[in-house]
Amino acid sequence: MRVIYATSDLEAWVEVAKNMHLKKEWEPIYWVTTPKNGLVVQNAFPLAICQDYIDAVRGKYTPIAKAESPMVLDETVLTHYAFHEKTALKMMDRMDPTAYAFNLSERTDLYYEFLAYWLNAVAILKPDVVLFSESPHGLFQYILYAVCMENDIKVLRFTPTHIGGLTFLSSSIKETPFYLQDVYEERLNNSDKAMFPLSNAYLEKNRGDYQTALPYYMKAITKKHGIKERCELYWGKAQRFVGNPTFTAYKRGSCYSLSNNHISKLDLLSYKIKGYFVKKKLQKTYNALAVLADLTQPYIYVALHYQPEKTTSPEGGVFVDQWLMITMLSSLAPKGWKIYVKEHVSQFAEKLYGEQGRTMDFYTKVSALDNVQLIKSDTSSFDLIDNAKAVATVTGTVGLEAVIRGKSLLSFGYAWYERCQGVMGIKNRNELVEALELIENGYKVQSQQVDAFLYAIEQVSSPTYLNPGNKAGVTFDEATNIANLTACLLKYASKV
Repeated sequence: MRVIYATSDLEAWVEVAKNMHLKKEWEPIYWVTTPKNGLVVQNAFPLAICQDYIDAVRGKYTPIAKAESPMVLDETVLTHYAFHEKTALKMMDRMDPTAYAFNLSERTDLYYEFLAYWLNAVAILKPDVVLFSESPHGLFQYILYAVCMENDIKVLRFTPTHIGGLTFLSSSIKETPFYLQDVYEERLNNSDKAMFPLSNAYLEKNRGDYQTALPYYMKAITKKHGIKERCELYWGKAQRFVGNPTFTAYKRGSCYSLSNNHISKLDLLSYKIKGYFVKKKLQKTYNALAVLADLTQPYIYVALHYQPEKTTSPEGGVFVDQWLMITMLSSLAPKGWKIYVKEHVSQFAEKLYGEQGRTMDFYTKVSALDNVQLIKSDTSSFDLIDNAKAVATVTGTVGLEAVIRGKSLLSFGYAWYERCQGVMGIKNRNELVEALELIENGYKVQSQQVDAFLYAIEQVSSPTYLNPGNKAGVTFDEATNIANLTACLLKYASKV
């Protein structure tokens, strides 16, 4: 089996690859990695082409022999990949640290360059399998994913659930694997709960109070730090800033060309300082427009996503532009219903990049819609869920929380939990109209069926972490992680 690995810089992936080479004769032929892991990969698999991810982002590719009849971009090809182009262009928000320097022409040129590269590279390399550590949300990897999906090349993708660190194996971002659906059907006919401790704990937590149910990563973002803790945090940031020799941002600034993309430490410091003040302006604008929610009114609760992030790009499809979701709801909601829109608290977080994913005009446009109101960001999400007629999101965790608490969900993206009872997938006008009619006529979420879905997830999943940043939420060691990732591939790779 010829395998392309497009994984995170977690060194454990190399050990997983060694296991799969030994047990299933998976031969790595190409590996998208980082400077941290490049040498490790080359030592383990000297015949594999090793592509530095940061170089790839900057348009510097490892040479591959040219095909005798190379693929070229024409009207047929570009039309075929139009859906992916929309996703790719929006995905480049994360490559522009200034939030305004990467214009449409430059983005289109880069998309064409990456698409032509992967169309030809895949034709030459002829992979049997392409493995992603999770949904590909870097542009270089995403175009690889798109080319594989459109050419029936097997894609394997790990899907984290945030339920006790559980992760399951899937393929297409748009589809739930059949083996999970089969297990869900089995669990619907089997009421045994004792064998699913992680799911039961998650269900109990999310049927309780909001503060107890907050995920670990949200607690870290919302935690209030004292003076000593803040000093320690800033000192740690300063050390990482001084020690890090390279930065992944692609576009240096509006006055620079795409080829002049060397991001210096002075550039980065400038972007971070400017970004801090932009986020403050965004937050001030939002707070000025937001109101207290009247929970006695009929309303749909819209939970916005932090952006830029993989949960909307690529997992949101066209609804990476959340304005589309809001305007659909505003136009088609039953008469007298309000649309309550609440911003994700992470959008204004100091250590994140919310200035690259939102504009002040967005808040102004949303609040100007007749039946739409921005809601104070400190309003309890569970209070908004419990009193809503329905909840709407693209793919967010709040959607699973909603059905767990007995509330119908309007899911506009490709959420990993989309097959759970109570989740209504919305991609077009007719689907939204039908869903709203069901809800208005008294549709009820059945808790037993929701529980069964989580039990199915636990049955087919293993506790893992997929990148270094996920280690904070788990209690097991690296050896266990490697064993679980390997076992997941051995058991389910042939089933997706």
